[in-house]
Amino acid sequence: MTTVNTVWIGKKLGLVHAACLRSLIRHGHDVVLHAYGKPEDTPDGVRLFDASKLMDEKEIFAHKTTGSLAIASDMYRYRIQREGLGLYVDCDVYCLKPFPDADYVLSWESNTLLNPAILKVPYNSNLLNSLLEASEDPYFIPPWLPKKKQLSRSFKKIIGRGKHVSEQEWGVIGPQLLTYHVKKLQLESYAYAIDAFSPMYGAVSNMLFEEGLTVSDLVTSRTVGLHLYNSGLKGKEIIPNTPIYEIINS
Repeated sequence: MTTVNTVWIGKKLGLVHAACLRSLIRHGHDVVLHAYGKPEDTPDGVRLFDASKLMDEKEIFAHKTTGSLAIASDMYRYRIQREGLGLYVDCDVYCLKPFPDADYVLSWESNTLLNPAILKVPYNSNLLNSLLEASEDPYFIPPWLPKKKQLSRSFKKIIGRGKHVSEQEWGVIGPQLLTYHVKKLQLESYAYAIDAFSPMYGAVSNMLFEEGLTVSDLVTSRTVGLHLYNSGLKGKEIIPNTPIYEIINS
C-alpha cells in the first residue's frame, strides 16, 4: 500500500478536498494528512500527522497579491521529501487509479511547466537539495531571471532590502522552481505527461460544472488523478449531473 502524504492548513477541508482524500483511500492508499489539529470533516481512514513537527505555524505566510498559502505548502512538501516520508499529493487531486510508487514522481501541467501537486523525489538527491535551498531562503533570487535583475536583487539583499518571496511572482518556489531544476538536472524523462494528472489544465474548472458531463469525459486512458485546481472552484454552485457533483458524492 503506497503512502500518500497531503497537507492542510485550516479547520475544515470542505466538500472537494474531503472527496479527494476519500478517493485516495478507495484506491488502496494509506493517506496521511499533515495538519495543525484535526480538520472537522476529516474522512474516516485518514491518519493524522502533526504538521508542527516539520513546520512551525509561525513560518506560515500568505502571498501578498493572491493571499494564497501556496508558498508555505510548497515549503512543507519539500520537507516531507527531506524526511523521506514518501509521495506528496495536493488535497485537490481526485484519484482515479492507484498512484505510482517510484523514486521520482513528477508531472507536467502544461507544455512548459511541471506542477509539484504530485511529488516524490529521493531525499538525498540533487533535485531535492536545490528545492530546499531555494524554498528555505525567504529572499530567494530566481536564477531564471535576467542577469541584470539578479544582480540588482543580490545587491538589495546584501544591504537588507531583499525582495521577500511573498512579494514575488506567484509560484516562484512552486512550479517555476521545480521546472527550472528538473530541466537543469535533465530529469524530464521522469515526468508524467500532462494527461496523467492535469488533463484539463486551464479549462478544467469550467468543465467540472457543465451539466451532462461526467468525470470520464474530462480524462484519458492514461489519467491517474485529476488535479481540480480548487482555487478556481470557489463560489461556484454545485448542481446535479455535473462532474463536480459526481466527485463530491463519491
